[in-house]
Order: sequence, then structure tokens, then C-alpha cells
Amino acid sequence: MKKSNHRNTDFDEEDSPLNDTSYMSLSNKTNKHSFRKTRLVDTKKSNTETHEGIVIAGVGALWLVNVVLNEHDADVTTIECKAAGIIVSEHQDASLIAVGDVVGIELQSNETPHSGTIVRVAQRHTRLSRVIAAKHKTEQVVVSNIDQLIIVMAAAEPFFNVRLIDRYLIAADKGDLEPIICINKTDLMPIEFIEDQLSVYQALGIPIVLTSVKKNTGIANMYALLQGKSSVFSGPSGVGKSSLTNALLGENTQSTRTVSEASFKGTHTTSFVKMFALKNGGYLVDTPGLREFAIWNLSIEELPFYFTEFENFRHKCKFNTCSHIHEPDCAVLEAVHEGLIHQERYQSYCNIRESLL
Repeated sequence: MKKSNHRNTDFDEEDSPLNDTSYMSLSNKTNKHSFRKTRLVDTKKSNTETHEGIVIAGVGALWLVNVVLNEHDADVTTIECKAAGIIVSEHQDASLIAVGDVVGIELQSNETPHSGTIVRVAQRHTRLSRVIAAKHKTEQVVVSNIDQLIIVMAAAEPFFNVRLIDRYLIAADKGDLEPIICINKTDLMPIEFIEDQLSVYQALGIPIVLTSVKKNTGIANMYALLQGKSSVFSGPSGVGKSSLTNALLGENTQSTRTVSEASFKGTHTTSFVKMFALKNGGYLVDTPGLREFAIWNLSIEELPFYFTEFENFRHKCKFNTCSHIHEPDCAVLEAVHEGLIHQERYQSYCNIRESLL
């Protein structure tokens, strides 16, 4: 599929601290208005001797990197690092460093505990990206090199948002991630109602996991899906991502907070992206909550391809350039009216398309 120049969708950054622009690069392929002192070098060659590690967290200008310092054992050391003035990068993304990146670091000598400098960033194989609300909108890579996107919603308080789920599904497709829908807090809503509301996603072949941390149900099913893979939790605030993380890790590694009564929306507890190792293999990344998700690098022309249920109908439209909105003899619209395409999914398509105009 031909990729287009980026168009952003409407979104609300109020509820998400993931808007730090301090690591936007100034390469010739990125936004020339980004503010950054680190210069991206478009080469794979470097004469610097480094230790290879994985970025597991980022807070402000600091990054935590897991490194094996002694080649004779497998002990992992977490090093607090800063970005070097010049970084050799194998990618051209606007976000130069992200959690999940494989990086090369130089250790600062004669310092205990160890600290380091990131001097190299390897190519990314997968990613979860979105548009950030900077003055000049650009891409933010939330996490890289993972296998699965776990779209975490709540059965209630706050009620799950199918429009947001549909945006996440497109982001997963674009980032080469396998999507899984997790509905938490199922103790607050009849299971039959939840299953009925999500039946459209089951028909699309997307795995759905129903969990309740309070009742300790569905946790084992979720853990089984995470085993041996790297996954990221993403979704609105207040849905219980941190509580799920604690339940899966078997310890209180993430603080939790109740839903704000004033706004009846979640209050984010996780303030930065962080990766955790699962005991029996695999990694889990917890992220701050957000209310909306702006899809990066999505055009009107390619949007219909991300609604796979359109596939059997769009070729039957009268016009090759049919928008599936108002044209006569539109096979997609006819399928919606006949119940062959779910009305809620079609409404998501309309909403996203309108935001791209």
C-alpha cells in the first residue's frame, strides 16, 4: 500500500503526559521546526565501542537502558542514560529514542552506580505511533520492537469506547502489531452485554479478553497471551492498566488511582512509558492513559483498506474513487443498510474520514 504524507485526526492531549517533544530529531526527513540539539546521522557505521541494550523507560531527558555488562554471565544492569550530542541512527523517525529501542551506549567511567550516554539507535521493526499535540504536529513513537498491542478498555467507569478501539486497530495495522482487545472491570457490567457489544470484533478475528482485577478473573487468560512475546498496554485513563500490570507481574510495581468523580473520567497513574519483564518469558509495557488517539500518517485514500469488512463490497461501487459516504450505487453503503457491515464500524470510518479532511 502506498504511504501518504501525514494527516492527523482530532484528539485530546489533556489526559496524556506523552507529549514530550525533547527527543524530536532534526534530520532532513523530519519536521524542520522541531527543537532538538541531538543531530541524527543517517548511517549504520560507527567507530564508537558500545554496549548494546534495550530502552525500558524514559523520563524527561533520561532513559533507562537494560544492559548485560559482563559477557560471561546473563546478569542485566539498568543504566541511567542521556542522549549524546550526535547519535548514529538506523531509522529516520521523528522520535529518535523510544522505549523498546535497541541502543548502543557508552558508559561513563569512574562512576558508581553506572551512568551512560546513548550514541546509537538500531532500526525499528514494529512500532506504536501517534500524532502529538506540538505546535507543528509530528509523529511520536510510543514504543518500538513489540509484538502485540493490548487495547485496554473498561466495561464501565469509564465505559469502553468503540471509536477509540477502531483507531487503535488502524495504528496496530500500520505498526505491524497484532491487536488484542482487553475489557477490564467486567464485574461492573453483565458479561452478555459486553460480548454482544464486541461481537463485531470477534467476527473480524480479533482476540478479546475479559478481565476483572477485583474478582481476579481472566488474568490467567491474559497472561497466557503475553507469554514469550513483547506487548504494550494502551488505552484511556482509569481502565485499570496499572492494576492489570500489577496482577500480571504479581507485585505492586505500578501505583493505581480511582476514577475522578468530578469528571467521571480516569485520572492517569502511570506518568511515563515503562517496560517490565514477565517471570516466565516476555515483556509488558505500561503506558499513560489518554482520551483520544491521533493516527499517524493516514490518508483518506488509504483509510478504506483498514476496514477489512469493506473488502467484499468496495470493488462493486459504481465509482472507482467512491468515498462510501454519499455516492449513488455505493456497494459499501448498501451493505451497511443490509446489516452486512456493522453500523458502529461504519460510523467510525465516517468519523475518521471527516477528521482527515
